[in-house]
Amino acid sequence: MKIKLLLILLVLTAALTACGNNNNDNNNTASPAPTVALASQVTAQPEVNLPAPAPTPAAVDDNRVLTLGIWAGNDAEWTALERVRQDFEAQFGIKIEWHFYTDLNAQVMADLNAGTAPDAFHVSTGVAEQLVYMDLLKPLDRNVFNTTAFFPNVLDTFVFNGTVYAIPKHQSSLARYVNTDLLATVGKTVSDIPNDLEGYLEFLPRLQAELDAFFGEGQVWAASGIYEPERSLHLLNRTVNPFNPDGTSNMGHADVIRHAEFIVSLFETGAMRTPQMMNAGWNGDAFGRGLVVIMEEGNWIYSRLRNGFPEINFQVIPMPTYQGQRSGMTYTVGWGINANSPNADLATTWIQYKTGPEGMYNWCVAAGFLPTRLDVAAGMVASLSAGLNVHIDQIPYSTPWVMGRFSSFISDSFMYYMSAAVSGEISVKEALTNAENTANMQILHMR
Repeated sequence: MKIKLLLILLVLTAALTACGNNNNDNNNTASPAPTVALASQVTAQPEVNLPAPAPTPAAVDDNRVLTLGIWAGNDAEWTALERVRQDFEAQFGIKIEWHFYTDLNAQVMADLNAGTAPDAFHVSTGVAEQLVYMDLLKPLDRNVFNTTAFFPNVLDTFVFNGTVYAIPKHQSSLARYVNTDLLATVGKTVSDIPNDLEGYLEFLPRLQAELDAFFGEGQVWAASGIYEPERSLHLLNRTVNPFNPDGTSNMGHADVIRHAEFIVSLFETGAMRTPQMMNAGWNGDAFGRGLVVIMEEGNWIYSRLRNGFPEINFQVIPMPTYQGQRSGMTYTVGWGINANSPNADLATTWIQYKTGPEGMYNWCVAAGFLPTRLDVAAGMVASLSAGLNVHIDQIPYSTPWVMGRFSSFISDSFMYYMSAAVSGEISVKEALTNAENTANMQILHMR
Protein backbone atom coordinates (compact mmCIF):
# COMPACT_ATOMS: atom_id res chain seq x y z
CA MET A 1 0.00 0.00 0.00
CA LYS A 2 2.85 2.41 0.85
CA ILE A 3 4.50 1.73 -2.50
CA LYS A 4 1.25 2.46 -4.34
CA LEU A 5 0.76 5.65 -2.38
CA LEU A 6 4.30 6.79 -3.17
CA LEU A 7 3.68 6.12 -6.84
CA ILE A 8 0.48 8.09 -6.81
CA LEU A 9 2.21 11.02 -5.11
CA LEU A 10 4.72 11.15 -7.95
CA VAL A 11 1.89 11.29 -10.48
CA LEU A 12 0.02 13.97 -8.58
CA THR A 13 3.06 16.23 -8.34
CA ALA A 14 2.63 16.85 -12.05
CA ALA A 15 -1.16 16.65 -12.09
CA LEU A 16 -3.36 19.50 -13.16
CA THR A 17 -5.43 21.15 -10.48
CA ALA A 18 -8.15 22.42 -12.78
CA CYS A 19 -11.62 21.57 -11.59
CA GLY A 20 -14.13 19.40 -13.22
CA ASN A 21 -13.81 15.92 -14.62
CA ASN A 22 -14.39 12.21 -14.83
CA ASN A 23 -17.28 10.23 -16.08
CA ASN A 24 -17.57 6.65 -14.94
CA ASP A 25 -15.61 4.27 -17.17
CA ASN A 26 -13.70 7.32 -18.45
CA ASN A 27 -16.44 8.28 -20.90
CA ASN A 28 -15.99 12.00 -21.40
CA THR A 29 -19.19 12.56 -23.35
CA ALA A 30 -21.75 14.50 -21.33
CA SER A 31 -24.85 12.62 -20.18
CA PRO A 32 -28.15 13.41 -21.92
CA ALA A 33 -29.61 16.73 -20.87
CA PRO A 34 -31.96 16.32 -17.91
CA THR A 35 -35.49 17.62 -17.96
CA VAL A 36 -35.33 20.75 -15.83
CA ALA A 37 -36.73 24.25 -15.96
CA LEU A 38 -33.70 26.42 -16.55
CA ALA A 39 -33.22 30.14 -16.69
CA SER A 40 -34.58 30.54 -20.19
CA GLN A 41 -37.71 28.57 -19.30
CA VAL A 42 -38.61 29.90 -15.85
CA THR A 43 -40.51 33.08 -15.09
CA ALA A 44 -38.73 34.92 -12.28
CA GLN A 45 -40.63 35.07 -9.00
CA PRO A 46 -40.25 37.74 -6.31
CA GLU A 47 -39.19 35.13 -3.76
CA VAL A 48 -37.12 31.99 -4.04
CA ASN A 49 -38.79 28.99 -2.39
CA LEU A 50 -36.59 25.93 -2.17
CA PRO A 51 -37.59 22.42 -1.16
CA ALA A 52 -36.91 21.40 2.42
CA PRO A 53 -33.54 19.68 2.95
CA ALA A 54 -33.52 15.90 2.92
CA PRO A 55 -33.64 14.36 6.42
CA THR A 56 -30.22 14.24 8.04
CA PRO A 57 -29.05 12.33 11.08
CA ALA A 58 -28.97 14.17 14.37
CA ALA A 59 -25.72 15.15 16.03
CA VAL A 60 -24.16 12.10 17.62
CA ASP A 61 -21.67 13.41 20.16
CA ASP A 62 -21.00 17.01 21.11
CA ASN A 63 -17.48 16.06 22.19
CA ARG A 64 -16.47 14.98 18.71
CA VAL A 65 -15.13 17.47 16.15
CA LEU A 66 -15.61 17.11 12.41
CA THR A 67 -12.45 17.99 10.47
CA LEU A 68 -12.90 19.31 6.94
CA GLY A 69 -10.21 19.86 4.31
CA ILE A 70 -10.92 22.88 2.13
CA TRP A 71 -9.42 25.12 -0.49
CA ALA A 72 -10.98 28.60 -0.31
CA GLY A 73 -9.91 30.57 -3.36
CA ASN A 74 -10.89 34.08 -2.31
CA ASP A 75 -12.50 36.17 0.41
CA ALA A 76 -16.01 35.66 -0.96
CA GLU A 77 -15.62 31.87 -0.80
CA TRP A 78 -14.25 32.01 2.73
CA THR A 79 -17.07 34.27 3.88
CA ALA A 80 -19.61 31.92 2.30
CA LEU A 81 -17.99 28.87 3.95
CA GLU A 82 -18.13 30.54 7.35
CA ARG A 83 -21.79 31.36 6.87
CA VAL A 84 -22.65 27.77 5.99
CA ARG A 85 -20.52 26.46 8.87
CA GLN A 86 -22.30 28.67 11.41
CA ASP A 87 -25.72 27.61 10.12
CA PHE A 88 -24.68 23.95 10.22
CA GLU A 89 -23.25 24.06 13.73
CA ALA A 90 -26.33 25.85 15.03
CA GLN A 91 -28.67 23.32 13.44
CA PHE A 92 -26.85 20.07 14.24
CA GLY A 93 -24.60 20.88 17.19
CA ILE A 94 -21.56 19.45 15.41
CA LYS A 95 -18.35 21.46 15.73
CA ILE A 96 -16.21 21.93 12.63
CA GLU A 97 -12.46 22.34 12.40
CA TRP A 98 -11.02 23.54 9.07
CA HIS A 99 -7.90 22.11 7.45
CA PHE A 100 -6.71 24.64 4.89
CA TYR A 101 -5.00 23.59 1.68
CA THR A 102 -3.13 25.75 -0.80
CA ASP A 103 -2.31 22.87 -3.17
CA LEU A 104 -5.41 20.74 -2.76
CA ASN A 105 -4.48 17.65 -4.75
CA ALA A 106 -0.94 17.15 -3.48
CA GLN A 107 -1.64 18.09 0.14
CA VAL A 108 -4.73 15.90 0.51
CA MET A 109 -2.81 12.94 -0.84
CA ALA A 110 0.13 13.66 1.47
CA ASP A 111 -2.21 13.77 4.48
CA LEU A 112 -3.88 10.52 3.42
CA ASN A 113 -0.47 8.93 3.10
CA ALA A 114 0.50 10.14 6.58
CA GLY A 115 -2.81 9.12 8.15
CA THR A 116 -3.58 12.72 9.11
CA ALA A 117 -6.24 13.52 6.51
CA PRO A 118 -9.46 15.22 7.65
CA ASP A 119 -12.76 13.38 7.91
CA ALA A 120 -14.06 14.91 4.67
CA PHE A 121 -12.44 17.13 2.09
CA HIS A 122 -12.77 18.84 -1.26
CA VAL A 123 -12.22 16.35 -4.09
CA SER A 124 -11.13 17.75 -7.41
CA THR A 125 -11.99 15.82 -10.53
CA GLY A 126 -8.28 15.75 -11.32
CA VAL A 127 -7.60 13.28 -8.49
CA ALA A 128 -10.95 11.58 -7.87
CA GLU A 129 -10.07 8.51 -9.90
CA GLN A 130 -6.69 8.22 -8.16
CA LEU A 131 -8.33 8.33 -4.74
CA VAL A 132 -10.86 5.68 -5.76
CA TYR A 133 -8.10 3.53 -7.24
CA MET A 134 -6.26 3.69 -3.90
CA ASP A 135 -9.42 2.92 -1.86
CA LEU A 136 -9.07 6.24 -0.05
CA LEU A 137 -12.60 7.53 -0.61
CA LYS A 138 -15.66 6.11 1.13
CA PRO A 139 -18.39 4.90 -1.27
CA LEU A 140 -21.53 6.98 -0.86
CA ASP A 141 -25.14 5.79 -0.76
CA ARG A 142 -27.17 7.32 -3.59
CA ASN A 143 -30.36 7.37 -1.51
CA VAL A 144 -28.72 9.01 1.50
CA PHE A 145 -27.48 11.87 -0.66
CA ASN A 146 -30.50 12.05 -2.98
CA THR A 147 -28.28 11.91 -6.06
CA THR A 148 -31.24 12.09 -8.47
CA ALA A 149 -31.49 15.80 -7.53
CA PHE A 150 -28.19 16.59 -9.29
CA PHE A 151 -27.35 17.34 -12.91
CA PRO A 152 -26.48 13.81 -14.08
CA ASN A 153 -23.55 14.84 -16.27
CA VAL A 154 -21.97 16.65 -13.31
CA LEU A 155 -22.62 13.91 -10.75
CA ASP A 156 -21.11 11.37 -13.15
CA THR A 157 -17.69 12.98 -12.72
CA PHE A 158 -17.52 11.26 -9.33
CA VAL A 159 -19.09 7.93 -10.34
CA PHE A 160 -16.82 4.95 -10.91
CA ASN A 161 -18.13 1.51 -11.85
CA GLY A 162 -21.59 2.67 -10.86
CA THR A 163 -20.60 3.85 -7.37
CA VAL A 164 -20.69 7.48 -6.20
CA TYR A 165 -17.57 8.63 -4.33
CA ALA A 166 -18.14 12.38 -3.97
CA ILE A 167 -21.04 14.82 -4.18
CA PRO A 168 -20.47 17.89 -6.40
CA LYS A 169 -20.78 21.03 -4.28
CA HIS A 170 -20.83 23.63 -7.06
CA GLN A 171 -19.82 24.10 -10.65
CA SER A 172 -18.89 26.60 -13.32
CA SER A 173 -19.64 26.58 -17.05
CA LEU A 174 -18.45 28.38 -20.16
CA ALA A 175 -20.39 31.00 -22.12
CA ARG A 176 -19.53 33.69 -24.66
CA TYR A 177 -18.80 37.24 -23.52
CA VAL A 178 -19.20 39.99 -26.10
CA ASN A 179 -17.91 43.57 -25.87
CA THR A 180 -20.96 45.37 -27.24
CA ASP A 181 -19.21 48.74 -27.52
CA LEU A 182 -16.51 47.34 -29.81
CA LEU A 183 -19.18 45.76 -31.98
CA ALA A 184 -21.08 49.04 -32.16
CA THR A 185 -18.01 50.92 -33.41
CA VAL A 186 -18.12 48.84 -36.61
CA GLY A 187 -21.89 48.93 -36.93
CA LYS A 188 -22.67 45.49 -35.58
CA THR A 189 -24.72 44.05 -32.72
CA VAL A 190 -24.72 40.75 -30.87
CA SER A 191 -27.39 39.44 -33.23
CA ASP A 192 -24.82 39.55 -36.06
CA ILE A 193 -22.62 36.96 -34.33
CA PRO A 194 -23.21 33.43 -35.70
CA ASN A 195 -24.71 30.87 -33.36
CA ASP A 196 -22.53 28.13 -34.85
CA LEU A 197 -18.76 27.73 -34.88
CA GLU A 198 -18.81 26.94 -38.57
CA GLY A 199 -20.19 30.43 -39.17
CA TYR A 200 -17.11 31.89 -37.47
CA LEU A 201 -14.98 30.92 -40.46
CA GLU A 202 -16.68 33.60 -42.56
CA PHE A 203 -17.77 36.05 -39.85
CA LEU A 204 -14.54 36.50 -37.91
CA PRO A 205 -12.35 37.58 -40.88
CA ARG A 206 -14.98 40.12 -41.95
CA LEU A 207 -15.23 41.48 -38.43
CA GLN A 208 -11.43 41.61 -38.14
CA ALA A 209 -11.13 43.62 -41.34
CA GLU A 210 -13.63 46.15 -40.01
CA LEU A 211 -11.85 46.35 -36.65
CA ASP A 212 -8.51 46.88 -38.40
CA ALA A 213 -10.00 49.66 -40.52
CA PHE A 214 -11.38 51.44 -37.45
CA PHE A 215 -8.66 50.87 -34.83
CA GLY A 216 -5.62 50.03 -36.94
CA GLU A 217 -4.13 46.60 -37.57
CA GLY A 218 -3.24 44.52 -34.55
CA GLN A 219 -5.03 46.73 -32.02
CA VAL A 220 -8.30 44.86 -31.44
CA TRP A 221 -9.03 41.23 -32.24
CA ALA A 222 -12.30 39.64 -33.24
CA ALA A 223 -12.08 36.64 -30.88
CA SER A 224 -9.86 34.97 -28.34
CA GLY A 225 -9.31 31.24 -28.42
CA ILE A 226 -7.92 28.77 -25.89
CA TYR A 227 -7.25 25.36 -27.37
CA GLU A 228 -6.07 23.55 -24.24
CA PRO A 229 -8.07 20.39 -23.47
CA GLU A 230 -9.75 22.03 -20.49
CA ARG A 231 -11.56 24.29 -22.97
CA SER A 232 -11.69 22.23 -26.17
CA LEU A 233 -12.61 18.75 -24.93
CA HIS A 234 -16.27 19.26 -25.85
CA LEU A 235 -15.18 19.69 -29.47
CA LEU A 236 -12.48 17.02 -29.55
CA ASN A 237 -14.80 14.34 -28.17
CA ARG A 238 -17.68 15.01 -30.56
CA THR A 239 -17.52 11.61 -32.28
CA VAL A 240 -14.93 9.56 -30.40
CA ASN A 241 -13.46 9.49 -26.90
CA PRO A 242 -9.96 11.08 -26.90
CA PHE A 243 -9.09 8.93 -23.87
CA ASN A 244 -8.97 5.17 -23.75
CA PRO A 245 -10.76 3.22 -20.98
CA ASP A 246 -7.40 2.46 -19.36
CA GLY A 247 -6.63 6.18 -19.08
CA THR A 248 -4.15 6.36 -21.96
CA SER A 249 -4.32 8.91 -24.77
CA ASN A 250 -6.40 8.42 -27.90
CA MET A 251 -5.56 11.86 -29.29
CA GLY A 252 -4.15 10.39 -32.48
CA HIS A 253 -7.51 8.99 -33.59
CA ALA A 254 -8.57 10.26 -37.02
CA ASP A 255 -11.81 11.78 -35.67
CA VAL A 256 -10.02 13.67 -32.89
CA ILE A 257 -7.54 14.98 -35.44
CA ARG A 258 -10.41 16.13 -37.66
CA HIS A 259 -11.98 18.16 -34.86
CA ALA A 260 -8.60 19.58 -33.87
CA GLU A 261 -8.06 20.63 -37.48
CA PHE A 262 -11.28 22.65 -37.27
CA ILE A 263 -10.04 24.38 -34.12
CA VAL A 264 -6.80 25.28 -35.88
CA SER A 265 -8.74 26.59 -38.88
CA LEU A 266 -10.30 29.25 -36.62
CA PHE A 267 -6.83 30.53 -35.78
CA GLU A 268 -5.86 30.37 -39.44
CA THR A 269 -8.51 33.00 -40.21
CA GLY A 270 -6.15 35.52 -38.62
CA ALA A 271 -9.03 36.84 -36.51
CA MET A 272 -8.66 34.57 -33.48
CA ARG A 273 -5.77 34.84 -31.04
CA THR A 274 -4.87 33.34 -27.71
CA PRO A 275 -4.62 35.88 -24.87
CA GLN A 276 -0.83 35.48 -24.97
CA MET A 277 -0.80 36.36 -28.68
CA MET A 278 -2.50 39.61 -27.68
CA ASN A 279 0.15 40.25 -24.99
CA ALA A 280 -2.37 39.54 -22.26
CA GLY A 281 -1.99 37.19 -19.32
CA TRP A 282 -5.42 35.62 -19.69
CA ASN A 283 -8.86 36.15 -21.21
CA GLY A 284 -10.06 38.48 -18.47
CA ASP A 285 -7.07 40.75 -18.97
CA ALA A 286 -7.53 40.89 -22.74
CA PHE A 287 -11.26 41.49 -22.51
CA GLY A 288 -10.99 44.04 -19.71
CA ARG A 289 -8.40 46.04 -21.67
CA GLY A 290 -10.68 46.13 -24.70
CA LEU A 291 -8.39 44.00 -26.87
CA VAL A 292 -10.97 41.46 -28.00
CA VAL A 293 -14.64 41.42 -28.97
CA ILE A 294 -15.65 37.79 -28.25
CA MET A 295 -14.28 35.39 -25.67
CA GLU A 296 -15.40 32.11 -24.11
CA GLU A 297 -15.11 32.24 -20.33
CA GLY A 298 -16.51 30.81 -17.14
CA ASN A 299 -18.99 32.48 -14.83
CA TRP A 300 -16.07 33.33 -12.50
CA ILE A 301 -15.30 36.23 -14.84
CA TYR A 302 -18.69 37.89 -14.49
CA SER A 303 -18.22 39.71 -11.18
CA ARG A 304 -14.59 40.46 -12.01
CA LEU A 305 -15.65 42.34 -15.11
CA ARG A 306 -18.43 44.16 -13.29
CA ASN A 307 -16.17 45.21 -10.44
CA GLY A 308 -12.78 45.50 -12.10
CA PHE A 309 -13.76 46.93 -15.51
CA PRO A 310 -17.04 48.82 -14.97
CA GLU A 311 -16.47 50.82 -18.15
CA ILE A 312 -16.70 47.67 -20.31
CA ASN A 313 -20.20 47.04 -21.60
CA PHE A 314 -20.70 43.37 -22.35
CA GLN A 315 -23.37 40.78 -22.98
CA VAL A 316 -23.28 37.07 -22.17
CA ILE A 317 -24.62 34.71 -24.84
CA PRO A 318 -24.70 30.90 -25.18
CA MET A 319 -21.79 28.90 -26.51
CA PRO A 320 -21.88 28.33 -30.28
CA THR A 321 -23.04 25.02 -31.66
CA TYR A 322 -20.66 22.69 -33.47
CA GLN A 323 -21.86 20.17 -36.05
CA GLY A 324 -25.40 21.16 -35.16
CA GLN A 325 -25.12 20.36 -31.45
CA ARG A 326 -24.98 22.58 -28.38
CA SER A 327 -21.94 21.98 -26.21
CA GLY A 328 -19.58 23.54 -23.73
CA MET A 329 -17.52 22.70 -20.66
CA THR A 330 -18.41 22.46 -16.99
CA TYR A 331 -16.02 22.30 -14.02
CA THR A 332 -16.84 20.99 -10.58
CA VAL A 333 -15.44 20.08 -7.16
CA GLY A 334 -16.98 17.57 -4.80
CA TRP A 335 -17.14 16.63 -1.14
CA GLY A 336 -15.75 13.20 -0.34
CA ILE A 337 -15.32 11.24 2.89
CA ASN A 338 -12.01 9.81 4.05
CA ALA A 339 -12.37 6.04 3.83
CA ASN A 340 -10.58 5.72 7.18
CA SER A 341 -12.45 8.48 9.00
CA PRO A 342 -13.78 7.57 12.46
CA ASN A 343 -16.38 10.31 12.02
CA ALA A 344 -17.96 9.22 8.75
CA ASP A 345 -21.43 9.71 10.24
CA LEU A 346 -20.69 13.37 11.03
CA ALA A 347 -19.14 13.84 7.59
CA THR A 348 -22.29 12.40 6.04
CA THR A 349 -24.39 14.93 7.92
CA TRP A 350 -22.19 17.78 6.72
CA ILE A 351 -22.27 16.75 3.06
CA GLN A 352 -26.01 16.20 3.16
CA TYR A 353 -26.47 19.73 4.46
CA LYS A 354 -23.78 21.42 2.37
CA THR A 355 -25.04 19.87 -0.87
CA GLY A 356 -28.71 19.95 0.10
CA PRO A 357 -31.11 22.67 -1.11
CA GLU A 358 -30.55 25.11 1.77
CA GLY A 359 -26.79 24.72 2.14
CA MET A 360 -26.11 24.77 -1.60
CA TYR A 361 -28.30 27.80 -2.17
CA ASN A 362 -26.60 29.78 0.59
CA TRP A 363 -23.14 28.75 -0.58
CA CYS A 364 -23.67 29.48 -4.29
CA VAL A 365 -25.36 32.85 -3.76
CA ALA A 366 -22.67 34.02 -1.35
CA ALA A 367 -19.66 32.63 -3.22
CA GLY A 368 -20.86 33.29 -6.77
CA PHE A 369 -20.89 29.70 -8.04
CA LEU A 370 -23.48 27.76 -9.99
CA PRO A 371 -25.41 24.99 -8.21
CA THR A 372 -25.11 21.32 -9.07
CA ARG A 373 -28.66 20.52 -7.99
CA LEU A 374 -31.52 20.84 -10.47
CA ASP A 375 -33.95 22.27 -7.92
CA VAL A 376 -31.51 24.89 -6.64
CA ALA A 377 -30.63 25.91 -10.21
CA ALA A 378 -34.30 26.54 -10.98
CA GLY A 379 -34.79 28.31 -7.65
CA MET A 380 -31.85 30.67 -8.19
CA VAL A 381 -33.17 32.06 -11.47
CA ALA A 382 -34.91 34.96 -9.76
CA SER A 383 -31.81 36.00 -7.84
CA LEU A 384 -29.27 35.84 -10.69
CA SER A 385 -28.46 38.29 -13.45
CA ALA A 386 -29.37 37.47 -17.03
CA GLY A 387 -25.70 36.82 -17.78
CA LEU A 388 -25.30 34.21 -15.05
CA ASN A 389 -28.55 32.56 -16.07
CA VAL A 390 -26.97 31.95 -19.47
CA HIS A 391 -24.30 29.94 -17.67
CA ILE A 392 -26.95 27.85 -15.93
CA ASP A 393 -28.64 27.16 -19.27
CA GLN A 394 -25.33 25.75 -20.57
CA ILE A 395 -24.94 23.08 -17.89
CA PRO A 396 -27.04 20.19 -19.31
CA TYR A 397 -25.22 20.40 -22.63
CA SER A 398 -21.70 20.68 -21.24
CA THR A 399 -18.92 18.11 -21.02
CA PRO A 400 -17.35 17.81 -17.58
CA TRP A 401 -13.62 18.40 -17.54
CA VAL A 402 -12.11 14.98 -16.93
CA MET A 403 -9.04 13.16 -18.18
CA GLY A 404 -8.45 10.34 -15.75
CA ARG A 405 -5.42 9.19 -13.76
CA PHE A 406 -2.77 10.35 -16.21
CA SER A 407 -4.17 13.79 -16.98
CA SER A 408 -0.92 15.72 -16.71
CA PHE A 409 0.89 13.64 -19.32
CA ILE A 410 -1.97 13.79 -21.82
CA SER A 411 -2.67 17.49 -21.38
CA ASP A 412 0.97 18.59 -21.41
CA SER A 413 1.76 16.58 -24.52
CA PHE A 414 -1.34 17.90 -26.29
CA MET A 415 -0.50 21.52 -25.49
CA TYR A 416 3.15 21.17 -26.52
CA TYR A 417 2.43 19.76 -29.96
CA MET A 418 -0.84 21.59 -30.57
CA SER A 419 0.88 24.95 -30.11
CA ALA A 420 3.21 24.00 -32.95
CA ALA A 421 0.20 23.14 -35.12
CA VAL A 422 -1.51 26.46 -34.35
CA SER A 423 1.66 28.32 -35.30
CA GLY A 424 1.88 26.36 -38.56
CA GLU A 425 5.13 24.57 -37.76
CA ILE A 426 3.65 21.08 -38.11
CA SER A 427 0.37 19.57 -39.29
CA VAL A 428 -2.43 18.81 -36.85
CA LYS A 429 -2.14 15.12 -37.69
CA GLU A 430 1.55 15.14 -36.86
CA ALA A 431 0.90 17.12 -33.68
CA LEU A 432 -1.75 14.82 -32.24
CA THR A 433 0.04 11.66 -33.30
CA ASN A 434 3.15 12.87 -31.49
CA ALA A 435 1.06 13.98 -28.51
CA GLU A 436 -0.51 10.54 -28.17
CA ASN A 437 2.78 8.68 -28.50
CA THR A 438 4.62 10.93 -26.05
CA ALA A 439 1.89 10.77 -23.42
CA ASN A 440 1.49 7.01 -23.67
CA MET A 441 5.23 6.44 -23.37
CA GLN A 442 5.25 8.46 -20.15
CA ILE A 443 2.20 6.62 -18.84
CA LEU A 444 3.83 3.26 -19.62
CA HIS A 445 6.82 4.18 -17.46
CA MET A 446 4.54 5.17 -14.58
CA ARG A 447 2.71 1.85 -14.47
